[in-house]
Amino acid sequence: MIIHTIIYRFANSVSEQDREQFFTELRALAESSDLIEQFGHGPHIRLPVDDGAQGVTADAIAQFSCRTIADLRTFSELPHVHGFISQWRSKITYDAAYANHEDLLARRTPTNGATMHHTEHTVTVGAPVDVVWGVLADVEGYAEIFPPTQQVTILEESPTHQIARLVVEVSGANQSWVSRRDLDADRHVIAYQQLEKAPLMGHMGGEWRALPLDADRTQLVLTHDFVAREPVDGLVAGKYTYAEADEMLQAAVERNSVADLAAVKAEAERITVESAGTAA
Repeated sequence: MIIHTIIYRFANSVSEQDREQFFTELRALAESSDLIEQFGHGPHIRLPVDDGAQGVTADAIAQFSCRTIADLRTFSELPHVHGFISQWRSKITYDAAYANHEDLLARRTPTNGATMHHTEHTVTVGAPVDVVWGVLADVEGYAEIFPPTQQVTILEESPTHQIARLVVEVSGANQSWVSRRDLDADRHVIAYQQLEKAPLMGHMGGEWRALPLDADRTQLVLTHDFVAREPVDGLVAGKYTYAEADEMLQAAVERNSVADLAAVKAEAERITVESAGTAA
């Protein structure tokens, strides 16, 4: 597997709408080609030291994966790929740097041969993006609107990040973990990752993305990247085989993703209707 990693830094003049359109078209370009196995993109997660860094700090990152370097080379030489670059270079100002490499995160793949799962769920919300963002950013409110979430306790918080302990019902039993959430209010993206993991989890991370469709509608996307914890003496969390734990996690992610998206949609649309009624 060959990975093509690109880091982008956009000029301040580039609007959020143009950035979203850029990555929407880049994804379509990748997914339309059988030379590309997977595509993903997300915001750079800033650290305090970034403000004083002397190097180039990215705004966003994209990755393509290909089966072979030959496939990547063929893709990079396609006329419509060059056309995409030329079109956007003429519209907006940005810097880009890239690297081609093998998968350097093999350490996140269990030694038992399991692979990282990636899921993406989406729903259209009949509410402005700012209303949807308000619901997403209120992590303490998740216990009120998400059926599986029993309790949320904020451990650390700033305008751009939250660290919280969540108690969530998973497959009929309550599980607890600590997650870090990095909030990009300009792009309406929350990148999250479990710091203290759930008992069955080897890795869990992903994003909430709120994309404005128009003034009154928002496309809400929820992604997960996860893998079950490696077994010890043949068992995960002392109870399950790896296959059982993996199956339970996949089912829980599917079930909870659908429920969570529906909950955000319902809450955002409720707030929008109430606000309209008050204004009238």
